Amino acid sequence: MKPNYNNIQWMIQKNLTNVDDLLALKQSCDSIEVKYIEFDIIPFIGQLPDFDKSRHSIFYGSTTMGKLVYENDSLNKGFFFNDQSFSIANYFDHWRRHMLNYGALVTSFSELMSKEYELDKLLFIRPDDDSKSFSGEVKKYGEIREWYERLKMFDNTSLSLDSKIIVSEPYQLRYEWRLWIVNKQVVAASKYREDFKLKKERGCPPAVIQFAEQRCRDYTPHDIFVMDICKTGDSYYIVECGCLNSAGFYNADIGAIVSSVTEYFSGMVGGRKITSF
Repeated sequence: MKPNYNNIQWMIQKNLTNVDDLLALKQSCDSIEVKYIEFDIIPFIGQLPDFDKSRHSIFYGSTTMGKLVYENDSLNKGFFFNDQSFSIANYFDHWRRHMLNYGALVTSFSELMSKEYELDKLLFIRPDDDSKSFSGEVKKYGEIREWYERLKMFDNTSLSLDSKIIVSEPYQLRYEWRLWIVNKQVVAASKYREDFKLKKERGCPPAVIQFAEQRCRDYTPHDIFVMDICKTGDSYYIVECGCLNSAGFYNADIGAIVSSVTEYFSGMVGGRKITSF
């Protein structure tokens, strides 16, 4: 007997969503007979468009959309995020040595400027939170100092001199995968990088799934999220986690993601707990 999702809908942002992914999302909703609504976020308006709110909504779209949904208590049950748990510092506390950058410096731009690194010293730098205020990358310390000077001159609403950042030694990463996790189980996966170059391949080795699900038995930042895992040397590490509602799909099985998320969400809003798929 097919589940009944009459009280659920997917809200899919049209602008800024990859055309192929958008089509796959709609086809996946059709295949399990769950309603979807396409919408646009108008830049600089700062609000969601009007839509039918008679159903419980699962959202997919940009980080701008996510911020608007997260701040709306009547809607954010379908936005799988918590700003306290989705941070590198929090992952360090729970997963420790299983984190790629465990032991890295948790600091701010202002505090980093007090360090006496050589100007050509290479450092990996990224935001502590999931705000995507800038992309994690390797920079020379001198380049970071120049960045700091520019930040002092401009008012950036998403990034400030006191924004919490993670700074560590660079690593040589052979492979990187994104895994979609629902209730501690991996429901889809995609390789997205090999030797620092973009390479989209569906799935991942069984050992990566085993590693991810072992870590989920230790801790999860949410029942529904994405986990990025890398391989360096012979070992696997967690790179970061992210909000599924805004995560890029690469070459993952979107149908499996939509089906699993919808089924679990149905249990959430229906007051029952899903234990397996």
